[in-house]
Amino acid sequence: MADLDRRFSIGIPEIDAQHAHWIAIIERFRRAAAGHQLDPQGIEAAITALNELVAYTHQHFACEEKLLQAHAYPRLAEHCRAHREIEQQLDSMRSDLLNQRTRRLSLKLNLFATIWLFEHLLGADADYADFLRAKGVVAVA
Repeated sequence: MADLDRRFSIGIPEIDAQHAHWIAIIERFRRAAAGHQLDPQGIEAAITALNELVAYTHQHFACEEKLLQAHAYPRLAEHCRAHREIEQQLDSMRSDLLNQRTRRLSLKLNLFATIWLFEHLLGADADYADFLRAKGVVAVA
């Protein structure tokens, strides 16, 4: 597994490792789909990436939510709502792709993943990381 760029680290090794794995999935997709956004190779790369991304996203969010609940994070409900929105967007993209409603989904996934990465990791996750570090939490129990 690749190391997480320090810009995206929240300082909790288990969560950072999960974020690094999530980013690796996106990078595999980008490499596979590069230059093939509208052809079958790009579509196949998008299907593979979305299936892996959806499964891993559910797993990661469950772990994150359990950690936040265990430490009484005051913005847990808001954080969970953001997770559900992301899951719905990914499910919608997967449905569109599988039903061939869009040929530009690989590009859409690339943009979505990049935007999510910056907004979620540098925003919401950084907020809860500050909260957890202030409580002395340095690892997932």
